[in-house]
Amino acid sequence: MPVSTAPAIPLLEASALARHYPVSRGLFREKGLVRALDGVSFSVGEGETLAVVGESGCGKSTLARAVTMIERPTSGSLRVEGEDVATADRQTLRRLRPRVQMVFQNPFASLNPRKKVGTLLEEPLSLNTDTGAQERREAALAMMARVGLRPEHYRRYPHMFSGGQRQRIAVARALMLHPRLVVADEPVSALDVSIQAQVLNLLMELQEELRIAYLFISHNLQVVRHIADQVMVMYLGKAVEYGPKAAIFARPAHPYTRALLASTPTLDAGARRERVALKGELPSPLDPPAGCAFHTRCPYAVERCRSDAPALLPFHEVRVACHRAAEIS
Repeated sequence: MPVSTAPAIPLLEASALARHYPVSRGLFREKGLVRALDGVSFSVGEGETLAVVGESGCGKSTLARAVTMIERPTSGSLRVEGEDVATADRQTLRRLRPRVQMVFQNPFASLNPRKKVGTLLEEPLSLNTDTGAQERREAALAMMARVGLRPEHYRRYPHMFSGGQRQRIAVARALMLHPRLVVADEPVSALDVSIQAQVLNLLMELQEELRIAYLFISHNLQVVRHIADQVMVMYLGKAVEYGPKAAIFARPAHPYTRALLASTPTLDAGARRERVALKGELPSPLDPPAGCAFHTRCPYAVERCRSDAPALLPFHEVRVACHRAAEIS
């Protein structure tokens, strides 16, 4: 019997994904439009981790809300296992949502303090499945063991745990419906540095065991270096560089990526890069600059950058949106 050579469908695939928000500029003034997400394209395969990095306000959290189907995109397509959720009806969204779950940034805020751990873990099953009480309890206890929690933790409240243990509870809750993709929005930034590695290692072990894909949102490039397969660097709602982790960390092609890497502290003198100074503040997404959005802060900007927005095009192993990538690399 011949073996099929058709390429596998990506678990998650976005094409020109956009999310815009109309906002009021004041009485008698025309409404403005915040382009929080402005034409982003990427894909994530089974068992892969795509890290999304950038400053606050670049569109990372908006992307997370779109991928988890909390908000519909304004335009573009977003496919989960081949089905476009951007145009899906309510019934299709209800069927697809359990396949994409989320781990939030702050475990001190994301867990209901009035509910015991067992109830928190069983809740996704009671809302989305018809499993019985005993079956839900057994599933919760099994998931607790998988993330390193003991059976006696089942009847305790979230305030009785440390930050690392609370994030383990949050990870367990996200996995109760056996999702194919987990969106992790800054999952270790609220934890002590000594605990961060434990949670990251747990996520990687679960990925290897369950073949979960991660959309990992972070501003910490050292964390990204540890966990990612692919990296997408975002600036003002757009992807400015996208490609394999090794290529981006070794040979950053976009000036913004170079600046982010240069600002990352390191004890390795050989790994320190020439500092790339960023001028000014992040522009307002309500009134972005013409041309390349980064030109107002870029030390390499020329006249073309001020008028012509660069497309995300192949450059060596990555894709980069920069007119001068070949020169500055």
